[in-house]
Amino acid sequence: MTVLQRPERLTTDHRPGSRPGSVLGRARALAMAALAGALAAVVSLMVISVPVVIAWFAEERSTVSLWQTMGIAVDVWALAHRGVVQVGQVQVALAPLLLTVVPLLACRYAVNQVLVDRPEARGDLTEVKGARVAWRALAGPELAWFVAGYLAGGLVMCSLAGLGQAPVDVASVVPGLLLVPLGSVVLGLWREHRRQEHPSIDRGLRWVQLHTPVLVRRGLGPAGETLGLLAAAALVLVIALLVLRAERIGALYAALDAGAVGMTVLTLAQLLALPNLMVWALGWTTGAAVDVGTVAVGWSGTTSGDLPLIPVLAALPEPGGLPPGLWFSVLVPVLAGGWLGWRSASAAPRLASWWTKRQIAGSAGLGVVLVVLLLSWLATGGMTPGVLGVVGTDPLVVAGALACELLLGALVMVTLRHLLRSRMRSSRPRA
Repeated sequence: MTVLQRPERLTTDHRPGSRPGSVLGRARALAMAALAGALAAVVSLMVISVPVVIAWFAEERSTVSLWQTMGIAVDVWALAHRGVVQVGQVQVALAPLLLTVVPLLACRYAVNQVLVDRPEARGDLTEVKGARVAWRALAGPELAWFVAGYLAGGLVMCSLAGLGQAPVDVASVVPGLLLVPLGSVVLGLWREHRRQEHPSIDRGLRWVQLHTPVLVRRGLGPAGETLGLLAAAALVLVIALLVLRAERIGALYAALDAGAVGMTVLTLAQLLALPNLMVWALGWTTGAAVDVGTVAVGWSGTTSGDLPLIPVLAALPEPGGLPPGLWFSVLVPVLAGGWLGWRSASAAPRLASWWTKRQIAGSAGLGVVLVVLLLSWLATGGMTPGVLGVVGTDPLVVAGALACELLLGALVMVTLRHLLRSRMRSSRPRA
């Protein structure tokens, strides 16, 4: 074996109880993975509780105790996982997506430790054959215990919130407690795929890649780029609306007179909901209405209704008709579909048929629609009972409209590019 070949073979750790085949080593790895998941939940709660406690200390008019403040921190942490918080007779459910990044990053760091601190990371796993071996190479058992540990830790903390003034509906937070660690697992494996620092994980990912349909693999790149374009367009739309309505927003800030601490907390809360606004803006471009309680904003006009005194909501148009031609905003998802079709055609082999290119575009479009559907569900919330029963867009309406518009743009672009390439091939002189 040459020096250049040695990195391909994993070294074996001969410490007692840490060999890959030992029962003690496996139990230790699984227990540490579960502990890492629980600690990730605790650490993310501590990070979120810091600004809550600082605001409690700084606000002289506060009438709650420190224990109740920590309960509020748990409530905020549960909202970040799209949990439902019971405030008196009202149920509140609205996940500030930027706040959800905190537990996601905590899980992301913990996943990196789980991937390397396990027997297979030090063991001799030179070849991956079969799903079972690939599952072990990708740290499947450890990652499953990590997700279970995060779920268990989160359920315990949400249960403790029930001792305070605003208990958490424990069942409602389960989907978020699963999605956050699962998302971090995907990010962690993607990082290992790009860096290729651990041979066993790289071999497991290579096995998964070989057993993934080619059309799906080739559609991942166009799907990611299209999501980036849609996010950029939504951000531009939100910023433009905030700039145009800045005077009304400032007037509502002045009317509130909540004090320096109150204004800071209110502004921070609105910034944490910026991704939610982007998701709603994207849904609006597809033709779905943005509902804020009894107020609905569509392409043609805005319905009347009562709104809470939240400054950012002052950016909504006044009740009545809107300028004609706003339906041209549908060009955002249609043009994004055109880009998706162009990139999908580029990802296909040079002599591929139109049907193959269409299948690649279809798989990429399906990925985009599923991501937007999930984000729309996460970004939508409300307070029930009351006039703010629904805040956001209907996820199914957004996903259905976006699928049609992306498909339209992608089919047109795939067809045009296919015809162009066919004409170029036919116009070449033959030898």
